This record gives sequence, C-alpha cells and structure tokens, in this order.
Amino acid sequence: MKLLLIGLDGVRVDVALPQALTMHRGFEEPDHPTDPRFAAGERPAGAPTMPSPALSTATPAPTLARLLDGGCVLPVWMTPPTDSGPGWASLLTGTRHEENNVWWNEFVGHRLARTPDILSRIYFANPSARTFAASTWDALVDPSGPGPVFHQRVDQQVGGQHQLMKASDFSEGCRSADTQVRGHAAWVLNHEGPDAAFVYFEDVDEAGHQHGAASAEYREAITRVDEHVRHLVKAVSERYEQLDEEWLVAVVTDHGHKPEGGHGEDEVDVRRSFLLLHHIGPADVADDLRTRASGVPSLRSEEVTPLLLDLLGAQSGSWDPHHDVGRVRDVATVGPTRNLEYEW
Repeated sequence: MKLLLIGLDGVRVDVALPQALTMHRGFEEPDHPTDPRFAAGERPAGAPTMPSPALSTATPAPTLARLLDGGCVLPVWMTPPTDSGPGWASLLTGTRHEENNVWWNEFVGHRLARTPDILSRIYFANPSARTFAASTWDALVDPSGPGPVFHQRVDQQVGGQHQLMKASDFSEGCRSADTQVRGHAAWVLNHEGPDAAFVYFEDVDEAGHQHGAASAEYREAITRVDEHVRHLVKAVSERYEQLDEEWLVAVVTDHGHKPEGGHGEDEVDVRRSFLLLHHIGPADVADDLRTRASGVPSLRSEEVTPLLLDLLGAQSGSWDPHHDVGRVRDVATVGPTRNLEYEW
C-alpha cells in the first residue's frame, strides 16, 4: 500500500467538514492542557463570530466529504503554539516541540536533522521506496529557507528516488502557487507513482489571515483547495484502476483560524485538527482500515506519523537506540591533554 499525505494549512474542520464533529466524541474538547505561555488573550472589540451552519447549506469541500463517506476521520489536537512551523514539524516527524525544538516559523535552533520526516522514515524502513514532496511553503522542502522539515537525502535525489518541489509562481499569492503545486504533484503521482508522497497547499491559511475564518473568502479558499485534492485523488485512483496499486490517502491540517483571522494561541477552534483517512483499493482492506481507526482515540500532533507508519506496515530498523554512535553529549571544552598515550 502506498501513501498520499495531503497537508492543508489553516483549515477549520467545522467549516470544511462540519459533519465530522458528530462522528467522533474526541472533537468535543482538547485531550491535553496547554502551556500558559500560549494562552489566548482577550478578543478584539467588534470581532466577528462564525456564521451559523444553517446559513451555509452548500458543502465547501465536496472531495473531502466524499473521502469521509468512504473512509474515517480522527480528531487531532495540536499543542500550542499553533503556528505552522511547530505544527508541521510535529505532524511530519512524529516528535514534540521539545524534541524538534521548532517553536516559531523562524525555526531558530531547530533539531530537524535529528528528527527524520515521515518520507525519510519510510525510506529507512525500505531503501527501495521512492518518495516525493511538493509544497507551496519553502520551509518544508527548501534547504535555503527556514528548516526544512523534509530531509534532502541528496544521494536519493541524484538517483531519482527522492523528489522535492517548491512553488515559484506567487503572481496571485498562495492561490497561484497552490495551482502550480497541484499540477506538478498530480503529474508525478499519476505517471511515476512514488511509494510515499506529501503535498502541501497554503491558500486557505492565506485567506484566513487576510479575511478571517468567518468570511466568504475563507470558504471559497477551502473550495479551491478541495478541488486540488480531487486532482490528486484522481491521479492515484487511476493507478489503482490500471495498475492495481493500493493507496492510503490521508489529509491533515496544522491549525484552524479565529473568526477574525489568525492563530498561534490555545483556542479550541485553533487547536482542533483532523486526520482524514481513505483507502483506495479492495473493499475488505478499506473495511479493515476503518475498523483499526475506530479504536483510536483522539490523537496529538506527534502521534500522526507513527499511526500512518503503522497502517502502512513500515517498521523501524533494528538500530539499538542505546548505541553510542550519534549520541549527543554536553561536555566541557578543555583542550588537549598533551598525554602521549593519545598520540599515534
């Protein structure tokens, strides 16, 4: 089974998939407390409120709804600060903020070199696996920017086994960049069929910052990104139809948005994320996936990658974690001892 992991930045599940909230009790409230440093402040005077669901009869994300109808959804609770850097670093590496040391979008002092991403871990589990990542945000894939979250694995890139793509067309902001990512990713998925792929879209987050989650523009951005998702799912569905390749499609977001726009603190609507799972392949395998997922309580962001690896059957290597190689040591710098025993 192959993996298509789609990252949708800044999507509120109650706007994109309101029906999901009634499908799992874990969506009701966070499963763990937050750090007081990231507590939400007073809302600004005159801040908008979210429109009533009854006033929004049209489904803004028909593709996500269709994936949900044939799949399942799990609540994911983000640990503040609910910024994109900490969120995606945690979701994609399976580590907490304290482990990867990503606290803001500047990535100051990060330890990402020691926290392999999900694509790298799949490669480590099977060195014949081909991987692919495409992103609007350079922090995920570009070594010249902050981060990146995804390891470069240059040797595999040279051999065509690992591909990374970042958007360059920002003529219409993230809207045009997402369209560029969609076109390239859909072609790679359909024609080359990597064993594991991650594709990231940012249009919704940009709309949230500019107009707020209570706006019509925010819902319109969700609809545009949902259409990008449709193209990707179509690409891998055709590979199952023609080549009998089974695919696990997973969709996740890193945070929501306030009605007036913005995120970073500990509001429920900002912390609440989701993991949407859909299997493309034989019906009995899809049934088994839903059965396995039904027993999973709400997840934390660092638990998404381990769950996906488990569903794929990608096992860790046999490396002894207590081996001395690679161990981090904090020792005082004292200089040479001048002991001749160490002269060779």
